[in-house]
Amino acid sequence: MAIRENIKNYFRRIRVKHKLTFINDSNYHEKWSVRVSSMNLFTLVALYTIVVVVALLLLLNYTPLKAIIIDDDMYASQAQINENTKQIGSISKAYNQQTKYMRDLRSILRDEPIEDELKGEMGDSLVDNYLPDFSKSKEDSILRAKVAKEEQARSKHVENVGYEFFFPPVVGIVSQSFNIADEHYGVDIATTEDAPIKACLEGTVIFTGWVLTDGNTITVQHKNNLVSVYKHCSLILKKQGEKVQLGDPIAIVGNTGENTSGPHLHFELWKNGRFLNPELYISFNE
Repeated sequence: MAIRENIKNYFRRIRVKHKLTFINDSNYHEKWSVRVSSMNLFTLVALYTIVVVVALLLLLNYTPLKAIIIDDDMYASQAQINENTKQIGSISKAYNQQTKYMRDLRSILRDEPIEDELKGEMGDSLVDNYLPDFSKSKEDSILRAKVAKEEQARSKHVENVGYEFFFPPVVGIVSQSFNIADEHYGVDIATTEDAPIKACLEGTVIFTGWVLTDGNTITVQHKNNLVSVYKHCSLILKKQGEKVQLGDPIAIVGNTGENTSGPHLHFELWKNGRFLNPELYISFNE
């Protein structure tokens, strides 16, 4: 009850009118006067403050006063930093995608399994505790032999690849022929060291680089989903993304990589991701 009474007394006091008078100091004549309470005075001061703040904000937003008071260079620099950060993120993403593409392409060309990027990110206990058995069973061996036999039978017939003429990349002696059973998916042509290797067809270079087992390697993408691969080069003459014409020198015969015992060219042809026997399309004899 006492608190309520104090509140009532407080509001009663601030509503009491007071006389505000302006008097001439020389003759003490009253110029003007106004009756105002404490509540009225507080309200007037609050309204005046709001008006001043709103007017100041309008001046800063719609007049050149903002450029004088606030340094726009700071905001421009921050905007440029944000834009640069976005561009760096985009470049980094594109680089990672290109790196993954090249890594997967190397794995495909080397007949290696492609790494699963989701491995290790799955927290399922069933996945963590599952240990697959990759040992070859009797049934698996029979199936592999059957598939290899079918591939060999198909490879005896020339597949229509959409080209009537292939330019021999090098001229020499075929030291090892195409053999699916031995997982030799191309031909080895023994020839003179440092001889030029030429593009068998026109196309675009999609890979150049060093592979541990195959040494300096260059891959060319042709029309009709046809790809040619040239391995064990001593020197690559073209860059990734370059266009090449039929018969253009693209590399030099060498002896690089682990899977080589002398200067030669290992040459492969692929169509729609399936290997072809190059000897069915190209004559490599001198």
